[in-house]
Amino acid sequence: MRKIFSSLIALTFVMASVMSPSFAAPAASQSLGVSASVPAVAAEVDLTILKILDGDPDENPWTNSTDVTTSMSLDFGELIHTYVDPADGLTKDAGVWYSNTLYAVILYAQGFGGRYEIRSTCTGVGSIPNTNNYFGLSPAYSSVDEWSPGNLQGTKPTGATVGPEGNAISGTYRQIYTSETSPSTARIIQAYYSIPGYDLDGSIPYTGWTGIPLEITPGSFVGNVTISIVAI
Repeated sequence: MRKIFSSLIALTFVMASVMSPSFAAPAASQSLGVSASVPAVAAEVDLTILKILDGDPDENPWTNSTDVTTSMSLDFGELIHTYVDPADGLTKDAGVWYSNTLYAVILYAQGFGGRYEIRSTCTGVGSIPNTNNYFGLSPAYSSVDEWSPGNLQGTKPTGATVGPEGNAISGTYRQIYTSETSPSTARIIQAYYSIPGYDLDGSIPYTGWTGIPLEITPGSFVGNVTISIVAI
C-alpha cells in the first residue's frame, strides 16, 4: 500500500505542473504587441439599373422607375417618331426615331484609397446608318444618394470630376467619373443612357447629337455598353 500511494502522489504532481498557467513578470503596466495587415485590393464597381418610364429623371432616378438590374441590359424597345406637344396637346412628328425610355445606371465605386476613374465604352448599336451620335450618356452626381437609409454620401469631393454629357458611342471610352487624388473615397455615381429626340424647344439634347433618320431601314439593332473602373 505504501508503494501505490507514492505513485499516485507523483502522478498528481506531474499533471499540475503541465496545466499550470504562465504569468508575465509583475509590473505597474504591461505592453502588448498588436499587428494586422491591409491587403492590396483592386478598385471595384457595382451597379443597379433603373428603367425610367416617364422619360424624365427629375433629378431622382429612384422615382417613376423600375429596377431591372437582373436583366443586365438596356432595352429601349420599339422606337417612336411622334410626341404630344404640351403647349397645345397636339400630336406632332419629331422628325427622328427616339425613345421615351431612359436608363439610370447607379454605380457604387470603391477605390480602396487609390485614385480611380469610371469609364463607359460602346462601339455602336448595330449598324444604324447616317449617324453615330444618337446614343446619349449623361453622368451625374447626387449628394443625397444613400449608402443605407439616412446615410447620405454628401457633396462631391474636391478634385473629383463628373464626365460631360454627350455621345455614348466612342472609339475609346467616355469618362463617367474621376475620383479625387489619393486617398480617394467610395462614391455613388449616376449614368443616364438614352436615345433622345429633339428637346421640346427644338434644340438638340447634347453637343454633337444626330438623331436616327426616319428613312432608316426597319430592323433590330443590338450592341454592348461596358462600364469599368480603373486605377489612374
